[in-house]
Amino acid sequence: MDYDRLDREQYLQLFKMLRYSMLPILHDLTTEQLERVGVYADAQRFTFKELLEFRVEHIRGHLNQIERVKKDFNDKRV
Repeated sequence: MDYDRLDREQYLQLFKMLRYSMLPILHDLTTEQLERVGVYADAQRFTFKELLEFRVEHIRGHLNQIERVKKDFNDKRV
């Protein structure tokens, strides 16, 4: 997908902007709203809070992966 040709800084800023733009919305959710149940794409049922926690952990996993790749890349350069 030619990721090496992308403007990484631009995509990092977009990522941050999208995440930060959600903070006021998430902070204002009521307990009732957090406990609403929905069906995810694989037909598994989640409360909104559970789905949010799942997605946050998913993103953290990607951030950890990026750090590992950066470290491996820098170790190979030395």
